[in-house]
Amino acid sequence: MVDSRVLSFGEFQQFLSDTLGIAACALTPDASFLNDLAIDSLKLADLMLQFERQLSLSIPTEAVWEISTVGEAYDYYINHAV
Repeated sequence: MVDSRVLSFGEFQQFLSDTLGIAACALTPDASFLNDLAIDSLKLADLMLQFERQLSLSIPTEAVWEISTVGEAYDYYINHAV
């Protein structure tokens, strides 16, 4: 589990890199999970579960489908971090 402080974008990139097995340099704010990173809906749902488990973040199901880029995921994290 990640500690309770809010992660910087670089730390968030590293979290995504470790979770998805994608180089951190590819995880730019504009990178689309589907179009740029080839993350399908099942893997995206799993990623959101990892957010909840490791970042102590609760994400309603409807919000999951509104997050399409790395930047949107980070913005959601920043706005809902515990």
